[in-house]
Amino acid sequence: MAEWYYQAMGETIGPVSWIELEQKATDGEIEQQTEVREGAEGPWTAASEVPGLFAPVAEPGAAGSSGEDDREVGVRRSPLNLRPCSDCGTMVSKQASTCPECGRAFHESSFTARYGGEQPVLTFVFISLLAIVFLFLSPLVVYAIAAKLAPSVIHAGESQDLATTGFALIAVALYVFAMLSCTFVGGAVGRPRMAYVTGCFLGLFFGPLGVFAAFAIDKRPQCPQCASRLNGMAPQCPFCHARLIWKVAPTWF
Repeated sequence: MAEWYYQAMGETIGPVSWIELEQKATDGEIEQQTEVREGAEGPWTAASEVPGLFAPVAEPGAAGSSGEDDREVGVRRSPLNLRPCSDCGTMVSKQASTCPECGRAFHESSFTARYGGEQPVLTFVFISLLAIVFLFLSPLVVYAIAAKLAPSVIHAGESQDLATTGFALIAVALYVFAMLSCTFVGGAVGRPRMAYVTGCFLGLFFGPLGVFAAFAIDKRPQCPQCASRLNGMAPQCPFCHARLIWKVAPTWF
């Protein structure tokens, strides 16, 4: 089976089968002026010059055409080739550039969107190592401070050492509980905006202040057409209807 390639936003997409190529032409992702080629080494040509890819349109008044046949004879139509307008809800053809009911403009071009992850790799590794050190050392610091303050807080006579140790251990347990709670709450706050790890780090290092700071972090990718924030790697922008082709590649810096 022949493999086909096409160009979108300056990039070569493929291989795709002939059936997939026809479907993309039907959905409007491949337009008549889109460059396509058969095989990895074939010559580029306009999609309109590929036999059978686009159905012919009959000339108005031509022999054998009348009534509804005068309008785009041969154009493939399907109930599945409709989509709701996000403004008024009217079912509109996916090939329409504007909604006939409310006039909303649609953008049907395909755009390549890149997602490099929530954090650059080196930054994530560095903060993770810092978090491990913080998890081990900060309870020791709390223990030392609590043991130093214990004699001025409690008076246990001969059992002063035992009381000091118990007081310090209770202080460490409360500290660890509060630290882990802020870590999980910070992650829960950042999750809806694809900033779960960032929220966890903020809660871990800064406690309640970090949890509040997590509300301001938004790591969701942006649509390359309208710059709107997307909830995950959506195949289509819900705001401008641009089709999105995702390329996931972690960033290092």
